[in-house]
Amino acid sequence: MVSRILPIKNGYNFRELGGYQTLDGRSIKPHRLFRTGNLANLSKRELVLLESYHITYVVDFRSPMERKKAPDKKITTASYESLPIFKEDATQSTASEAELYERYTNNPLGGQQQMRQVYREMVQDPYSIGMYRQFFERLLTEADPQQAVLFHCTGGKDRTGMAAYYLLNALGVPEDVIQYDYLLSNTASREHVAARIKTLRQKDASSGFLKSMHALMSVDQSYLNAAERIINEDYGSTQAYLQQALGLTTQDIEHLKAVYLD
Repeated sequence: MVSRILPIKNGYNFRELGGYQTLDGRSIKPHRLFRTGNLANLSKRELVLLESYHITYVVDFRSPMERKKAPDKKITTASYESLPIFKEDATQSTASEAELYERYTNNPLGGQQQMRQVYREMVQDPYSIGMYRQFFERLLTEADPQQAVLFHCTGGKDRTGMAAYYLLNALGVPEDVIQYDYLLSNTASREHVAARIKTLRQKDASSGFLKSMHALMSVDQSYLNAAERIINEDYGSTQAYLQQALGLTTQDIEHLKAVYLD
């Protein structure tokens, strides 16, 4: 299944959701739903590759500061929309190395604690919920049998990870497969994370700082568990959350399945 990772060298965590089987025996159509990291550094050849998938809609979950710092390269076949999950980046991707070092050099568990809090906020904060609701509204409005959608943030793992989590649940993908897709970010980002840690180690960064930085750049089952705990406590189930928090009706979910499943 790792072949779903796209051959992108000037970005990381580029992959598609096509091929995942659902509980009712169907599967997600290939080359229709893409989840990625940012598009800022893509080569012309890589943009042409994405255009070959006929991507017609790109959703950017990054904050205004992130978009200004690293604006997306444009896929000519696609229209773009900004739906920032946080008004200001909560995932630390825009923080300077000096700021991060001061925050985490003596706090090896700080990175994990920060990411668990980020996930709790994503499922509880009314602003974040509203942005994810708009994401689904756009999917439903733009839905076309030939359409391909790409959604992303900076690392393609947290804000994008929760979008994929909600979408795969809505499409009826089994829980273990959804968790597999979530954790696949670590495989798809391995080289990027290893290079960053190597650079920090060469600067004699403390072991505590390295541990926290690895936590910030990775995904962990405990992060998703933190989100699911809130969802289950407040709503009873993910399906109830999709309906009550994100506003998806039974008809909406059936429409998504009709468009994106074989």
